[in-house]
Amino acid sequence: MVNEDKLNFLNKYIFIKDTQVELIKSNEIIDESVPQLWNQILSMNNPSDRVSRIIQTWKDTIGEELRNTILYLEKFLEDVEVMKIGSRYYMLYSIKSSANKVLYYVGGNPLEESFNNQEGLKRDWRNLPSKLREFYENLHDGFYYFPSRSMGIDSIENITYLDDYEWSIIEDEGLTPEIDLSRSYGFFSNGMGMYVVLDLTTPSINKAVLWSAKKAPRYNLDFWAVVDEWTVIGFE
Repeated sequence: MVNEDKLNFLNKYIFIKDTQVELIKSNEIIDESVPQLWNQILSMNNPSDRVSRIIQTWKDTIGEELRNTILYLEKFLEDVEVMKIGSRYYMLYSIKSSANKVLYYVGGNPLEESFNNQEGLKRDWRNLPSKLREFYENLHDGFYYFPSRSMGIDSIENITYLDDYEWSIIEDEGLTPEIDLSRSYGFFSNGMGMYVVLDLTTPSINKAVLWSAKKAPRYNLDFWAVVDEWTVIGFE
């Protein structure tokens, strides 16, 4: 019944016709298109073992940069599972919020090619700060709250390319952007029109921009500090 309720909830947020969430069972074999780690986690019957294994991977990959996020997961992550939507695999995180509610976050498959409609980003990918690129290529293609696809690091296909949009705040306030919009991308969204942006012309983890359609940009921020803080806010 628990799994049935979970699937019913998740399926409310599937927007692909005739597609439903499938939870992969421990005796089902996943092909080579997913990391070996995911198969290892599937083979573990105890949720606490699965949680410990994935948290250790977070620590190994991004432990310093997202330390508060990891601390929260250590306390409140109840389980990790592998789910399938259509032909794509995801890791499903069941996280207890401060209100004692289970939140479902997903981590995308880092081995999956996902640069569709992201030609500019594909061109600039080599300029990503090393730890951010390592997150995408070794841990997850994004990590975010499943119902809103926000409040976390965006999947590659959902990364916001600033030059695709008209930003009226710039014209209305007579502002001159301090970044090159044609090389700037929002890697984190709060779901309400605010983004944590990096200009990949001269990428620096200490020159992130808080970009919004409604407020003037804030420059020269620590990318990981903002992402870490906002991710934990999403959990709470």
